Amino acid sequence: MGGFAIRRYIGSTNLKFMKHLFTLGCVVCSVFGAQAQLTVTDSLSVGAISTLLEGIGVTVSNVAVNCAGAAMGQFNGPSELAITQGLVLTTGSADAVAGNVASFASGYLGTPGDATLDQELLGGLTQDACGLEFDCIPQGDTLLFNFSFGSEEYPEFVMTGFNDAFAIYITGPGFTVPTNVAAIPGGTLVSINNVNDGVNSMYFHNNESSGGQFVAYDGFTTNLNAFAVVQPGETYHFKVVVSDVQDGILDSGVFLEAFSFRSPVFANGLDEVSNGALQLLPQGDAHVLRVPASMVKGQEVLVFDAAGSLVHRQPLTGLNTVMPTVNWGAGMYIVQVPGIAPLRFVKN
Repeated sequence: MGGFAIRRYIGSTNLKFMKHLFTLGCVVCSVFGAQAQLTVTDSLSVGAISTLLEGIGVTVSNVAVNCAGAAMGQFNGPSELAITQGLVLTTGSADAVAGNVASFASGYLGTPGDATLDQELLGGLTQDACGLEFDCIPQGDTLLFNFSFGSEEYPEFVMTGFNDAFAIYITGPGFTVPTNVAAIPGGTLVSINNVNDGVNSMYFHNNESSGGQFVAYDGFTTNLNAFAVVQPGETYHFKVVVSDVQDGILDSGVFLEAFSFRSPVFANGLDEVSNGALQLLPQGDAHVLRVPASMVKGQEVLVFDAAGSLVHRQPLTGLNTVMPTVNWGAGMYIVQVPGIAPLRFVKN
């Protein structure tokens, strides 16, 4: 790490420390003695990553992680984010994401950047890139993905050269060159200088000014949506990448919402469904979720809609759990029980 980077690290650390003293004083009474609601688990298997990626109407394969150490992990739990579960890719430590805003997420990995992001940044020098690549086959004619980008670079280094950035690149039929499908409206790259309190502020959440208690990053975007028009049944390759720019400190990260990578086919389906391990059976105005005898009473059931948003959660009451689906609108849903492949169904 060069002298300039060292001076920047020392200076920014002092600045963060002084700035966070007030924030810490404001939140200490509310968080003292309590555990943070956001948890992060690193060292994920390829199978676990595939499960978290796959939403409705897609088949994921050939998963490859190109991140240093524990830069990638699974996050879970309520927080200031609009996403409650998924994958997080960082330019430092995934574990450092969980903490109040007075925490300081900054790691120097000394690893390479990403050449495609370099080109999109018009010469910006990327470092500490964390990438996730995979192939997918969509059932429908669109592919969608929910995400949020956050960083410790906010707000001190907005409109400087430390323009940490993120992208989701697609290649395949109709996309002969890597195309960023995670740009905000207008085709703008998601980065520090492009989304903040002063630029595209409608997509930005200032976690510092709101005294965030569960996410360490000082700012992050709202829950944004990647979108691509595709050919059903064809194979597409994706690369999700986040990177530091100009130096390798002050972490940035991207949160990918679980089960939100999807290619919906809007057609009528059956209310009564089964995946071999789970069954969902209609019962009057509700549905009964039937689980294997090995499941533990009290384990939590999570239900996500076609957009990957959490719409319902409740504990198992036994082998048969009544779920109040009467108020759920018509559409596609994913039912998740720990340790079992998610159940996907359409409610008419």
